[in-house]
This record gives sequence, C-alpha cells and structure tokens, in this order.
Amino acid sequence: MDKDKLIASLDAAIAKYQDNPVNRVIVSLTKQVWQIDWTVAPYDIISHYLEFDIPYFYRFMAMDEGDEQQEQELIIEWVNSRTALNREAKANLPALVEELNLLRQDAI
Repeated sequence: MDKDKLIASLDAAIAKYQDNPVNRVIVSLTKQVWQIDWTVAPYDIISHYLEFDIPYFYRFMAMDEGDEQQEQELIIEWVNSRTALNREAKANLPALVEELNLLRQDAI
C-alpha cells in the first residue's frame, strides 16, 4: 500500500467535494481512519457516519499524531453536515463507497 498516494488521493477528493458537505466530511473521516488502518471498508466508515458514531472516529483520531484542532473542526463539520443529509445525499452514498474503493485500489 502506498499510503502517501492514498492520502494524496483522499486530499484531492476532499477538495473536489468542497461544495458537498456530506461527501466532504465522509471522505475526511475516511482519511482519518485510513491513516491508521487502510483495510477498513468504506461501507463501514459510511455506516458509522450515518449512525453518528463519534466515539468510533475518536479512536482513530487518538492513534494518529495529527492536528487535534483540525480533528475537532472535522467533528463540528460532521455535526453541521447532518442538515445536508437528505434523501438525495443518501442516494449518492453507494457511488461514494465505490469511489473510495477505487481510490484505495489505485494506491495498492
């Protein structure tokens, strides 16, 4: 696994979804998880996002040496993105799962 390539791909996806708060937050949370364990399935990450499982993501955030302020801002963005989680946004989640799977596959 080329972690640098994977993280660069995730950063590009985050930038791509600048105007889509749900996808941007999910990809950002995926980055937090994959910095620690790239084998976690995108479906699982999205499921924890939908369940609003903050402790799940805190466990990954606690294991990295990243910017804690940035992580706190991500949690706030997550809370705010919940208002954009409508029927259309949910309908687009399977495509996001596939996109994340392809990003991970391309980094192998």
